[in-house]
Amino acid sequence: MIRNQSDVAWKEILDAYFKDFVEYCLPELYELVNWKKRWSSLDKELQAITKGTDVGKRLLDKLFKVFLKDGREQWVLVHLEVQGKQDDDFPSRMFTYGYRIYDKYQRPIVSCAILTDDMKNWRPSSYQVGMAGSYLRVDYLVVKLVDYQTKTTELEASANPFASVILAQLAALDAKRKPDEERKQVKFALTRRLYDKGFKKTEVVNLYKFIDWLIGLSRPLELEYMNEIYELEEATKMPYISNAEKFGMEKGKLEVAKHLLEQGIKSSIIEKATGFSSARIKKLQKELKQAAKKSDH
Repeated sequence: MIRNQSDVAWKEILDAYFKDFVEYCLPELYELVNWKKRWSSLDKELQAITKGTDVGKRLLDKLFKVFLKDGREQWVLVHLEVQGKQDDDFPSRMFTYGYRIYDKYQRPIVSCAILTDDMKNWRPSSYQVGMAGSYLRVDYLVVKLVDYQTKTTELEASANPFASVILAQLAALDAKRKPDEERKQVKFALTRRLYDKGFKKTEVVNLYKFIDWLIGLSRPLELEYMNEIYELEEATKMPYISNAEKFGMEKGKLEVAKHLLEQGIKSSIIEKATGFSSARIKKLQKELKQAAKKSDH
């Protein structure tokens, strides 16, 4: 999976399961927060401090606002590192985010780094600049997912959706070195577990998408995997993924049609490639022209 896809997958998971992440990975913080009050994502505030800088190129950083049990507002920065290799600039980014948020908004933050790589000895947790006895320093929390490799029994038993996220990430790291057939078996086992745990439809679909992003398969094996999922859903009478996959296929066809129209391909060819009707192709063509006119103004 390419970097941007992985970033998007993780971003969507954090948006969906921020509370579950804090409960499972940051229990001390979880106990301080009043979860009866609605928490929110501060994407605009985070963009404001990163716009026009190298730090702004980072796709996956999330800033959340919660309320503590004593009524105070608290901001929580979650910074995810998904490159799978040591990044010497990583601690300085944590430092930069912290002081920029405080400088612009005068808000103290809880900073946390999620490290998804498999290097057990790489776990930066602070950054310091200064000289002659004068220093500025930031210390931040670190969640190293590879540390959970010794806690798989606990992860398997947990009903927390974020435990499934960690299991999927660990399985993906391990599956990198396995043949395709074994990768398919791992992917199916992770997916089947979602049904066995009794997750609701939303959780099954969200976690399925994450697993699908993490563990890619060749086209023939992907079709075998989907066929096994369809059989599983028929047996369990829970057609969660089948419907979601159909929706995803429809979106994929739409993107193909748009791309072909932009390339000037004939409508008749696009109809054959996507199965769309002539009327739908014409409507899409009209929408693209209108969008182009708006962008020119």
